[in-house]
Amino acid sequence: MRKSVRKTTITLLTFLIFLVLWQMYVSVSQVPEHILPGPLKYASEFIRITSTSSFSEHVTTTLYEIAVGFGIGCLLGLVFGYVLAKSELMERLITPYVVLAQITPKISIAPLFILWFGLGASSKIALVILVVFFPIMVNTIIGIRSVESNMKDLLHVLRARPLQKFLAVEIPYSLPSIMSGVKVSTTYAITGAVIGEMIGAKAGLGYLVILGSETYDINLIMTAVLILSIMGLILYSLCGYAEKRLLHWHESQEQVM
Repeated sequence: MRKSVRKTTITLLTFLIFLVLWQMYVSVSQVPEHILPGPLKYASEFIRITSTSSFSEHVTTTLYEIAVGFGIGCLLGLVFGYVLAKSELMERLITPYVVLAQITPKISIAPLFILWFGLGASSKIALVILVVFFPIMVNTIIGIRSVESNMKDLLHVLRARPLQKFLAVEIPYSLPSIMSGVKVSTTYAITGAVIGEMIGAKAGLGYLVILGSETYDINLIMTAVLILSIMGLILYSLCGYAEKRLLHWHESQEQVM
């Protein structure tokens, strides 16, 4: 309890210090409000912008793209990762193309997706799937192949069925690695959705960033970026919570506690 209160206190003090330094910089340097408003001025603009119904629609659009793309990307990553972990031939055939798609800058792929899938949510979902798929697949392969040889020999002696091997051994062994990939993918999912919206979209927080840039509305840009940061923090925290619940038996969680 004391550690929790101490962490909260330190966080609040750090935030207050940041606000004071922000206000001091704006006041001393006499920065124009259209370049960087003070914290009080921005707070009022933040409330005004976020209280509009149109802003909530933009937030909902981005969340929808992230949720659908993240879910499909995780599922595909798990399936492909398991198949490639079990078959070296499939890994040799598919991995080069997957790596090529991954190392290609996403900002250069986004225009292609927009041409193929349109300005709606489909192109953003496709981009999110692409960025989420790779880390999940790689971590699934690592997790499945981390099963100890002694355990494999024991299962062979016991004549365990494939389903029994999968449920009793492969899932527990691979779950820590998979959850690490899931946590990393949350940040990638947000980045993918925003890149797609910034290249071409009718709605979304990335669209608001571009709109604010074109209209020189610094408050709109800062609000969209802040909401995206909060969304990323919440999604990462949810994945961390799920990891603790699923891996309460694992040594990594004992070290955290």
